[in-house]
Amino acid sequence: MKNILEKLFGSKSRIKILCLFVKNPDSAFYVREITRKLKERINSIRRELANLEKNSILKSFKKDKKKYYTLNHSCIIVDELSALILKSSIVSKEKVTQEIKKLGNVYFAALSGIFTRSSSKVDLLMVSDNIKKNKLTKVINSLEKQQGQELNYTIMSKREFRHRKNVDDRFLKSITDDKHQVLIDRMPEEKIKKQENLLGMKLGRISRPRT
Repeated sequence: MKNILEKLFGSKSRIKILCLFVKNPDSAFYVREITRKLKERINSIRRELANLEKNSILKSFKKDKKKYYTLNHSCIIVDELSALILKSSIVSKEKVTQEIKKLGNVYFAALSGIFTRSSSKVDLLMVSDNIKKNKLTKVINSLEKQQGQELNYTIMSKREFRHRKNVDDRFLKSITDDKHQVLIDRMPEEKIKKQENLLGMKLGRISRPRT
């Protein structure tokens, strides 16, 4: 679908900029901030921003000697344009799961934020005790390329994840209480607790007979 959008709009940089603003409809960004987020040349970004402002899709204002751009909600085509871009940029659950599995032993993974259109500041939550940094960088770069923007992700150890759940940690609840999508769940203890809460009773543990 992104190739179709590139043909329609004629520029990869333009698509990236539109994706950034559509997925952050109430945010404002200045030029160098956009350049850093999208990893594009500043002259290309400036040219596309000027074109989008000229066509009333974006509007700008100055603050602290910086020029900020934001989505122009009064533009008559913004809603339709946003719907088209959001539809084209959805990364399938299967694709994200495949990428995360490359990291190795991930016990739990969930999508939130930009993936589920929730208010969470975290887009991807993972629970693992031994993710290697070089593998993580490759996977995050791949997902950011597919999504067309920078991702905010959090990694917790099993111990930290369990502790945060037990104390009703506000940060963790901001993710799990909002709209989210579980990709991987290999935390049997949490599954049992969830079933117990639903049933209102303790479930017996089945132990293997000794040989």
